[in-house]
Amino acid sequence: MSKGKLNFRVVLNLAIVLICIFFIFVTMKMVETKRNSPIISFVAEWSREGKPVTVKEIKAADVPAYTKITVIKNSDKIATGFVTADIKDKLKIGQDVFFTDGGVSCGKIAKLAESLDSNTGMFPVAVEFISPVSVSGSVLVLFARVHTLAQVLVVPNSILDISRGDYYLWKIENQKAKRVQVKIGLRDGYGAVIKQGVSSGDQIVFSGQSSLKENDLVDILREETVPQKEEEGKLK
Repeated sequence: MSKGKLNFRVVLNLAIVLICIFFIFVTMKMVETKRNSPIISFVAEWSREGKPVTVKEIKAADVPAYTKITVIKNSDKIATGFVTADIKDKLKIGQDVFFTDGGVSCGKIAKLAESLDSNTGMFPVAVEFISPVSVSGSVLVLFARVHTLAQVLVVPNSILDISRGDYYLWKIENQKAKRVQVKIGLRDGYGAVIKQGVSSGDQIVFSGQSSLKENDLVDILREETVPQKEEEGKLK
């Protein structure tokens, strides 16, 4: 092997060794820097600042309640179906119907029979749409407003704490968490009407409640009033 090739190999190996030493030195410095930095403790942070929660002020409001009507589309503008006696008593000819509860009217009840259909034991109903309906499938589920719940407190099911058949909410008082038992009335897949336990204007925890204990100090990340339209049309 020539002397030139030997010298090149020695220089290359030496360069590789120096690069490795350099990276080891840099890594050691990084570790040393991290060790000297303060360790963040969530327990210490929570003790000083409070546990992070999202809070909303609940307000009493009039909340429309809806019922479902299942119909079969006969044409682009007409659909027919059947309803039970209790639903029939809540409906009337000319009443608006909706594709979604709380949505925009898509049509009206055109016919509502007073006599039972002998084959189904229910009352025939017909709906006329405002505009031609072009949806896949012939079976449609519509909504009709049946009554309005006057000045009620409605909360989403997700914030209800359920234990042994009882219902609880987390309320904030003087920046501390209080677990309060509530009694609920009407409830569906969207939310529940609170009949007792909290009042209009109370600050209720909407997220972060899973880590709370009684009288915990809280750090309120966001505070706002639950708008009426957010809860409108969520009960049937």
